[in-house]
Amino acid sequence: MILKKNQTTQNIDDIDDIKQTSEKVPASFYVQLPFIKMSRGINSMVQTYKKFFKMESEDMLSIYIKKSRAAEIRGDYQKSVGFLKQAHALAPDDPSILYTMAIAYERCSNFDAASEIYQKVIAVKPDYAKAHYRYGLIFIRKGKFDIAIEALNKAIELEPKSSEINFRLGQAYDRLKEYDKAISFFNKAIELNPNFIQAYKNMALTYDSMDDHKKALDCLKRVLELEETIS
Repeated sequence: MILKKNQTTQNIDDIDDIKQTSEKVPASFYVQLPFIKMSRGINSMVQTYKKFFKMESEDMLSIYIKKSRAAEIRGDYQKSVGFLKQAHALAPDDPSILYTMAIAYERCSNFDAASEIYQKVIAVKPDYAKAHYRYGLIFIRKGKFDIAIEALNKAIELEPKSSEINFRLGQAYDRLKEYDKAISFFNKAIELNPNFIQAYKNMALTYDSMDDHKKALDCLKRVLELEETIS
């Protein structure tokens, strides 16, 4: 009976504690409780969105670049340009994105847009040799050889051991009928790349324009030798 009495007393004490606790909690708490829970849920959602937008600024760049490459592989260069524009918006100071965009414009045959983008690349990174080189090629295509030579000379200053840039300078000088300079650059291209068949072919044409038919023939013989070796 004493045990039961103690139990009863304990139960009464517990009830008193609950009453005292309930009396300490304002009634408004019970009214506000659902809103507090909702607020916590909204805060959690906000944090999730913040994480998402943080991911976008850091990771969406690589996603756009991958999509542009996939579009390029499919031959959809317009879409490639579109994705690169989105990538550029996320990384406006990255010259490599602009450079890739300019090449995509070239493949769309939009050479005016490409030349503008190459100029932007050079403005951001003046020592970007490939941008100077591609810019020069556009003006060879347009027949504006003086501008092409200016761009290619800047490229060759940055990459003097490029057989391709030397070759293109040879082409540009040949179009301007500055044959000695053309031969000099063709020879440099061959010195850097002894198997440069196209350089021999162009040099043969330049020698022919100079009426030096023997040297033109020597170049063509070398072309035949190289073609037999490669085949």
